[in-house]
Amino acid sequence: MTQEQFEVTVTKLDNKIDRLTDSVEAIKETQIEINNKMSDFGKAIYNPDEGLYARVKLQEAEISDLKDFKKNITKFLWIVTSAITGIIIKFSFDLMN
Repeated sequence: MTQEQFEVTVTKLDNKIDRLTDSVEAIKETQIEINNKMSDFGKAIYNPDEGLYARVKLQEAEISDLKDFKKNITKFLWIVTSAITGIIIKFSFDLMN
């Protein structure tokens, strides 16, 4: 192998090493971005005041309140319906006599 061929080979290897180094740097930057995004994702889910779990817990409390309200309204409507039915029956008996 002549000196000139050796220099060409070294130059090609040097270029390939430079491209490989650039690729590794790009991968490193991408990993840093992904790490930052995952950190933000964790904060969005687990934040005790504004995270996903806090919002779900708040929604569950509101649903529980609505269920209690529905139960009370249902009881009230049964009482009103029974009272109106009783009044209608009483008036119908009074009209018959």
